[in-house]
Amino acid sequence: MARRFLFSVALFGFCTALPALAGAATVVQILNSPSSYDGRHVAVSGTVEQLERKVSHRGNSYVTFSICSGQCIHVFAFGSPSINDGQTITVRGTFAAVKHVGGYTFFSEIDADDGSL
Repeated sequence: MARRFLFSVALFGFCTALPALAGAATVVQILNSPSSYDGRHVAVSGTVEQLERKVSHRGNSYVTFSICSGQCIHVFAFGSPSINDGQTITVRGTFAAVKHVGGYTFFSEIDADDGSL
């Protein structure tokens, strides 16, 4: 009985830890196999480059930038995070190999989670 309980607890712990482990990836890994990461939640570390702060036609603040580590992936995030070019950060969000928004098409982009920057 105790062995079955311990096995259940261990299995639960292992299964709940998997999503955190599965999300860690490098920029190079993602770009070398974008279809493997398409639609998956990822955590990527690198240097911020080409940061642009913008406001949409509806008045919503957002930023776009590249996160680079050997190669670069484009990142989109709502809000006005306090980040700067040259800063090393970890971005958590959903990777899209191809994303269509209105008449625009974006390739290899991470939509950052709200408040993750």
